[in-house]
Amino acid sequence: MGYTTDFIGHIDIAPSLNDYEIAYLTAFSGSRRFERPGGPYDVPGNPRAEEHKTSAGDTYNRPAAGQPGLRCEWVPCWDGCCLSYSGVEKFYGAVEWLRYLILHFLKQGGKASRSNDPRFAGFTFDHVLDGMVIGCRRDNKELSSITVANNRVREKVLRPADQRYVDFPPLPYEAAIDRDLTPRARRRRQRAGQVLPFARPGS
Repeated sequence: MGYTTDFIGHIDIAPSLNDYEIAYLTAFSGSRRFERPGGPYDVPGNPRAEEHKTSAGDTYNRPAAGQPGLRCEWVPCWDGCCLSYSGVEKFYGAVEWLRYLILHFLKQGGKASRSNDPRFAGFTFDHVLDGMVIGCRRDNKELSSITVANNRVREKVLRPADQRYVDFPPLPYEAAIDRDLTPRARRRRQRAGQVLPFARPGS
C-alpha cells in the first residue's frame, strides 16, 4: 500500500531558472523515470500524452540508471525561483531526488553539463539552492525536515514515528488535503502537458 507524506515549504533557487530549465524540469517531474531508450535524461515531448509501451524485461517498472525511483515530485514554480512538492501522494525518496536534481541539472559543473546532450544547451548550471521543507508521514506521524544550504541537502527527524497512529482515521488537515487532491492533480497534469521543443522525435 505504501504511505503518503505531506510536505510544506519550498527551496529557493538563485539565480532563478530560465524558461528552458523550467520546461525541462517540469517535464522531468511529469514523466515516469523508467529505463528509457534515450537514457536517464530522456523526457517525452508531451508527458501528459505518454503511453505505456511494454518492452522486454518490463523496463517501464525499472528506474533509470542512477535515479532514486520512478517518480520525481519536485517541480519548479512558474517563475523558476524555487522548487516545491507537486502535491501528488506517495512521493518516496524526496531527499535523494533533491540531491539528484542539484547534482545533475542545477549546480555549477552539474553532471548533465558534461553529457554533450543538446537538451541542455540552454542550461546555465550556475544555481545555488537554499530553503527548508517539512514532511509529515500520514501513517506514523513522523515529522522531519529537509534543509538545503548552499546546495547541501540534509534530513533531520523532528518527531520520531509513533506506530499508535497507524490505524487512526485522517486528521482534519489530511482530510482537507484529500478533498483537494483531484484539482491539484489536474493542475499538475496541465503543467506537465506542455510540448517540449527539444524532445527527440518519437521519444
